Amino acid sequence: DGRLFWSHGVDCVCAWNATTPVTDREAYFAELPQAGSPFERFYGSASWAPHGFYKGKPSYRTFNFTAANLQRKYGEESSRAFADQAHRRLRSWGMNTIANWSDASIFEMRRTPYTQTVSIHQAPSLEGSEGYWGKFYDVFDPAFREGVRRGMEGHRGKSAGDPWCLGYFVDNELSWGGQELDLAKWTVASPAGQKAKQAFLDDLKAKYGTVDKLNAAWGTSHASWEAWLESRAVPESDGAKGDLGDFSTRMAETYFQVCREEVKRVAPDNLYLGCRFAEVNDRAVRAAAKFCDVVSFNFYTENVVQEKLPEGVDKPMLVGEFHFGALDRGMFHTGLRGAANQQERAWKYKNYVEGALRHPNIVGTHWFQYGDQATTGRGDGENYQIGFLDVCDTPYPEIVKASREVGEEIYSLRK
Repeated sequence: DGRLFWSHGVDCVCAWNATTPVTDREAYFAELPQAGSPFERFYGSASWAPHGFYKGKPSYRTFNFTAANLQRKYGEESSRAFADQAHRRLRSWGMNTIANWSDASIFEMRRTPYTQTVSIHQAPSLEGSEGYWGKFYDVFDPAFREGVRRGMEGHRGKSAGDPWCLGYFVDNELSWGGQELDLAKWTVASPAGQKAKQAFLDDLKAKYGTVDKLNAAWGTSHASWEAWLESRAVPESDGAKGDLGDFSTRMAETYFQVCREEVKRVAPDNLYLGCRFAEVNDRAVRAAAKFCDVVSFNFYTENVVQEKLPEGVDKPMLVGEFHFGALDRGMFHTGLRGAANQQERAWKYKNYVEGALRHPNIVGTHWFQYGDQATTGRGDGENYQIGFLDVCDTPYPEIVKASREVGEEIYSLRK
């Protein structure tokens, strides 16, 4: 509509930031509610644990200290009070976006613009791949599109078409490989039944015709195309690099094309905000730029002044996550970027956002996250002092002041 909007927001606006596992760790806590306690309802269960003590355990019991403290503070109507307070706080803090992984009951009040996230349901993995959060997808398997479709269908009649919803992230911090050829190499390292590997074989057959010509180009000695399909040996010759690069591009573009088509099928008027890149290579970024309305990155750096898109790519960029933590008030982990104290944390926040405002491509920054994590950690062990609020719902005044200051100057800095 021609109205300038720069997204100044925060992730995880919710009351579960300090939910922590308690199974086999009950002795860690000075006090946990007993049966019949009014706080018993804040027990729960979970199974997500990609790292740490609970990895491999089928499930574990949790306790939500944030929610318990909100009930102590606000009484039986704590959820409603917290939700109302969130909107008023964000406006007071100079923020205009409820960002990823926030509570639907809060953003569905439609008082603050918000983003949504699409989870891909039961999509097949690329077996030869690897990554911090798990394997990449086999995007050539029809079940991949079906998984994206199921994830997006959950937003129909809710955020889809809602003018308060800026758009959708699909996925978070996927592993794209540290090198540009990794997607294709992982495909070669996968079993013969992998749909992606069969798609790669079709490409090679169309280009070379016979396996002998492939062998001559790659410096390999496959007895037949079937032998190539069965082999999981990754070629390292210079002659294979062009084909590996072409298939890596095809795979990345297929991923983003499918995601865009499924997002726009349900929500044509909302933005496709990309996949929140963490470690990434230029080939994947180019593919994202071809299909995303906005390319999103989780930049855990001191600033973003130096961040650039690949040469020739001009596209809006959004920072989906960044943070700084300090240990001068009762916590034991700064998170991914530290500061000496709360005052320096506030200065780093302001410096980061001001740098983003001066960046010609960046259209917003989203801080991770609204409240501190539990001292005893979440399912994967994260226990970071990274909130605008502590676990007792008390704001950190230094970073609030910094957010207000930068919020007041957004449109004077970004004209």
